[in-house]
Amino acid sequence: MINKIINILFFSAFISFGQVQNGKVEYGVSIEMIDGFKGTRAEKSYSETISNAKYLSFILNFDKERAAFYSNEGLGVENQDLFMSKVSAGYMNEVYQYKDYSLCAIFGFGNYVLKTDAVKDWTLENETKEIEGFLCYKATSTKKVNNGKGNFVFPVVAWYCPKIPISFGPNGYGNLPGLILELQVRNVVYGVRKIDLNLSKPPVIGKPKDYPIINQEEFDQKVMAAYKNEDFKKGFKKPEDKF
Repeated sequence: MINKIINILFFSAFISFGQVQNGKVEYGVSIEMIDGFKGTRAEKSYSETISNAKYLSFILNFDKERAAFYSNEGLGVENQDLFMSKVSAGYMNEVYQYKDYSLCAIFGFGNYVLKTDAVKDWTLENETKEIEGFLCYKATSTKKVNNGKGNFVFPVVAWYCPKIPISFGPNGYGNLPGLILELQVRNVVYGVRKIDLNLSKPPVIGKPKDYPIINQEEFDQKVMAAYKNEDFKKGFKKPEDKF
């Protein structure tokens, strides 16, 4: 059955390959309550974070070789409230995506560019659904997170469209035989709102700032060191450095 899926995807990509040169996709995001917050003092503030997520908008600009994923500032909510929603959605900063890796500037632990390898352990599932008129296929994987208190593994579900044979998606996820139109990582879902393909004026993709590049292991070490720092435990401010 998996071989049949792969053959279908290959044929779909083949007949549409070359038709999509570039594009711009707008995503919204929704966040669900985490069970561990229910009944705690954090429940109210996290509920506000969930509510404010509806004001967030994210853009993915792409061509055949690379992509840039970034946040549009929402309206009607104070920036600090939106910032907390972005953090809860797993968004740190603008993400520049290539075939095998992505780059994202990070702050708070010093100024660095985090290099993340593309997810390679996707499992292609025998399940489809239609999103904004596009037939999408399901793929699953996992994400390991170190939050300073230990390592945790969360499920990842992506719905990708072979008719748009671009291997990019929200927040650095990709490496699938089609553009990701919906992405769920644990309790966070990025969903497409609008798709524009083959723009008359190619999108500007840009590149990250020229900070030292670190990998995920080095980043995790900095996170753990920061959680041991008493000043960091008192809170953190929204980063002033922007792209």
